Amino acid sequence: MNVLIAFVITMVVLLVALIKLKVSPGVALFACAVLMALLCGIPLADTLGYLTSGFGGIMTSIGLLIIFGGIFGMMLGDSGGMEELAKGLLRTFGKKNDMLALNLAGYIVSIPVYFGSAYITLSPLVSSLQKFTRKKTSAYVAALFTGLLLTHCIVAPTPGPLAVAGQIGANVGWFIIYGIIVSLPASLLCGWQYANALNRRDKVSAEAAKAEAEAILSDTELLKPDPTKPSAGLTLGLIAFPIVLIIINSVCSVVLPSGHPVGTVFTFIGNNNVALFIAMLVTAFVLRKYLVPKVSDSIWKYIDKVSDSMGNILMVIGCGNCFGTILQKSGLGDALVALLSSFNFPILLLAFLLAMIIRAAVGSATVAMLTTVSIVGPSAVALGFSPVLVGLTICAGTVGLTLPTDAAFWLPARYNDLTVKEAFVATTYPTTLASITAFLVILLLNMVSGVLPGLF
Repeated sequence: MNVLIAFVITMVVLLVALIKLKVSPGVALFACAVLMALLCGIPLADTLGYLTSGFGGIMTSIGLLIIFGGIFGMMLGDSGGMEELAKGLLRTFGKKNDMLALNLAGYIVSIPVYFGSAYITLSPLVSSLQKFTRKKTSAYVAALFTGLLLTHCIVAPTPGPLAVAGQIGANVGWFIIYGIIVSLPASLLCGWQYANALNRRDKVSAEAAKAEAEAILSDTELLKPDPTKPSAGLTLGLIAFPIVLIIINSVCSVVLPSGHPVGTVFTFIGNNNVALFIAMLVTAFVLRKYLVPKVSDSIWKYIDKVSDSMGNILMVIGCGNCFGTILQKSGLGDALVALLSSFNFPILLLAFLLAMIIRAAVGSATVAMLTTVSIVGPSAVALGFSPVLVGLTICAGTVGLTLPTDAAFWLPARYNDLTVKEAFVATTYPTTLASITAFLVILLLNMVSGVLPGLF
């Protein structure tokens, strides 16, 4: 069967399985990998090899990162450190810049912490702030949600961007640096400023203004540091620790000669797996009194318990790469590039739109990333595009079109009492604008990619 026709059939089956039948993503991805191989006539023996190598390959590159990073993030959340960080940002930036503080809180917290956990942890602060400022809840949600989603989808070491970087052969350190360059302007413009504009649409009544003035004291109490939780500064330091190690490793590899003792040390401790492992151990030691309140309990038992929850994300990413490997071996990428090249369709735009469309359809940024990078990634790099920029283009595409197909869409409705219409305004619109903004920044970087470090 023609590979493009086989792909269309397989994607229809995948979408029906995920959206209509609510099949587990891991199960659906693996089944569709087998279906695609059969439709394309790939020999069964080769199919078995591709499936196992696909799963094994992605586990080799990011399996440990997902485990260590997941435990690391859960420690920060369960200890209450993330909430203290958000309050610290509010104290630093002031009440007038509360939207900026929430946006940056989400932007920082979602780097080491899974999106859903981070939103659930920080959402009570949204509700509390609304009570004394009388600002629109949807505006607060837009600021927080957009910041969280941008780093979740674009900035490694979150699992999706790590998987894309690993698949496309991009240096993870530079992927982090340029991921921040691409996502931060989008977060500030489409999270912070969008939230302010959304709030200004409804004029604050005199009664609300009076209530806001009377709430200054309660504001101080709300944002007062909680001595029973890790401080904002400590939490920020723990989040920055593994990221700094990884970035220093990348910088040393560029500025120091090969074999330099300092470079050798940071090559080891700045390795993605080792950096997150060290961060996990440091966090366990520093936050143990917040995580293990009972003397009879053990931090190691806590780690064992948290690691049990990592199985689902490992399954989705592993089976997603099985599907991606079959797509690569089927020749789909070459077929799509050949088809679109006849229409002079830009490949970066193809990668961006394909990632956005798949994410909107299946409701999973990770699935969209893995599928798109398998289809477009190798061909784009072969055409001379920077692996870093191609990977970030795919990641940026998965930020947009947050629809009801995605469980993330329903979090504000569940935890902040937004209606479906308000949820669209607070999630779908700003994240789609942020996705487009990030893509425009990528296009600017691509124009001068020849003179920028770390892109090739």
